[in-house]
Amino acid sequence: MRIIRNILLTLICIAAVGAAAVFGYYRVRGSREAALMSEGLALMEQGNYRAARTRFASAQEYENSITRRLSTDTMEEDLYRYTAICDFRLGDYEKAGTIYDNLLRRHPKDPVLLSSRATVWAALGNMEEAVPLFDTAIAIDRSNYSRLYDTGLTMREYGNDKDAKRYFNKLLKIDAKKVDPVIRGQALCFVGKHKEAAAVLDSIENPDMQTSFLFATAMEKTGAHEEALKILDDYEDQIREDPDMLNLKGNALFGLGRYEEALACFDQALPLAEKGTALRRSLMFNRIAVLEQLRDFKGAAEYAAIYAKEFPGDKAMERENLFLQTR
Repeated sequence: MRIIRNILLTLICIAAVGAAAVFGYYRVRGSREAALMSEGLALMEQGNYRAARTRFASAQEYENSITRRLSTDTMEEDLYRYTAICDFRLGDYEKAGTIYDNLLRRHPKDPVLLSSRATVWAALGNMEEAVPLFDTAIAIDRSNYSRLYDTGLTMREYGNDKDAKRYFNKLLKIDAKKVDPVIRGQALCFVGKHKEAAAVLDSIENPDMQTSFLFATAMEKTGAHEEALKILDDYEDQIREDPDMLNLKGNALFGLGRYEEALACFDQALPLAEKGTALRRSLMFNRIAVLEQLRDFKGAAEYAAIYAKEFPGDKAMERENLFLQTR
């Protein structure tokens, strides 16, 4: 009997050592997985989405059923969410959409996932799919005014001005005391209430660059071109790398009849603007308008043809083309 007990004790000890070794092995794997995820997040912050996606893919290799059972904090879903963001930033919209579809099967009422999937649809130009998902996310997350704001920005970015204004108007119905004045000021600008926007933004003490930029936008839209340029003069270095601010400066210069300077701003901004966006559409349209003012009708017509290829079906540009053909 003593021999049997000794054998059993030995087997238990061996099993315990083995289990500890297995646990230690997978704990090391889990640590490596976490390290890779951290590296990926750091690369995302730097804007290096391709390298970040590679790190996340490597981290996923460590994710399996054993590590999930041993760990109370699984990283699997986070890795897929981050990968989808990288795919989106790299223009791989279909890949990002597939990941969000899979995650939504697990979490069908997650407003972040719903908004993310809707954003992918918007980037693909499919507003019929995007808008209902955004509406669902907003209905679930009613108290989050930032979601309304972000949704409006997304709709505007991808050319759906009608729904963008609908979301911004919903935001403006919320008690002003509950909404950040910068966000409220921008929403007012987007729905065309520029005087109200200027009043809100001018009341902010010690404004940062974003607030000053919005204030300059509101002033420019009310025809105060000189005042807008004075505000932008304080951010000359930042303007060089910001297509939105270059577009605003170009518009202010255009309003003052300084057409050559305006054209230089638009030309500087265009390579920095993402294709297919409302900003790029605005810059291209503005460039055509300033060429007309410079009496370069041939150049305007040639650029209008480029515009028509990138943004087909634009009624305003079709009318502009008819005008240019008569010059």
